[in-house]
Amino acid sequence: MLSPVVAPLLLLLLGAAALIGAYMTSRRRQEEVDRRVELVVLMKPAMTPGGWLMGQSEKFNQAIRAIFAAGTPRSWGMSSGALKLLAVAAVAALAAWLLTHVALDMSFWFAAPLTAACGYLLPRLLLRREQAQAESAFQELFPDTVDTVARMLRAGIPISAAVRSIGSEAAAPVSTVFGRIADQVEIGARIEESLDAASRQVGLADFRFFTVAVTLQYATGGNLVSTLDILSNIIRRRRAVRLKAHAATAEIRVSAYVLGSLPLLIIGGLLLVQPGYLSPLFTDPRGHIILAIGVGGMVFAFLTMRQMMRGVTANV
Repeated sequence: MLSPVVAPLLLLLLGAAALIGAYMTSRRRQEEVDRRVELVVLMKPAMTPGGWLMGQSEKFNQAIRAIFAAGTPRSWGMSSGALKLLAVAAVAALAAWLLTHVALDMSFWFAAPLTAACGYLLPRLLLRREQAQAESAFQELFPDTVDTVARMLRAGIPISAAVRSIGSEAAAPVSTVFGRIADQVEIGARIEESLDAASRQVGLADFRFFTVAVTLQYATGGNLVSTLDILSNIIRRRRAVRLKAHAATAEIRVSAYVLGSLPLLIIGGLLLVQPGYLSPLFTDPRGHIILAIGVGGMVFAFLTMRQMMRGVTANV
């Protein structure tokens, strides 16, 4: 017989081995699904003579986008290529260098960080703008998409076929998201898992509601058509409230833009009328400190008001 100490240790080791085996099995399954998804995405380019080069070019574009979009919560709507981003970064850095070091005669140690910041931030702002436009377009089209899926289900079409139809016939970016889900289902992934992965990638509340509704219907059964009709109505009401909040904060946003632009307009006017008046800010080290504090305060105030405005419109 096993001793009272050895028996629990054996049970613990067996349990740990079972957990490790289950984890490795699920990891291999996920890697296989990811490999098949990548094959589906790259299938058409690989069949052409320049397919390998197109695949490498897309990987390079994704790598450059990842550098400029580091830290952003969502990046699925970013579409600018590497050449465009690098060109924008080069132009922004060159303009910042000519303005700070050549035109305003700032020191190298003050102009170099500003040049690097401009070269990095401008492509980042471009990518974030593309992502915001993609999310806005998705939210604009999604209520009609839910209605279309409900009509297809009411006509007896399965949900997988409805998703494929949306992926091939709807407008972008809805077609891109649903097309990717349909591709994953065709290679053997469960539609619930594909919807959940797409929901985490898209990150929009309306699409999460749709994913939860379909997943619950698969798990427990029920009338999915009625659920989608209710969901479509809720999404439209949320959108109406969001637009009202956006309109209500329009005056505050315009006031913030005007107040933020006043120092820049005054500085520009003084540089044209009496350039020597502000020269200590650019030639004296103490002026550099004052200028850095002023710019930092304006940037902090802008980001604070921007976050407050987003807090009003993003929670509805």
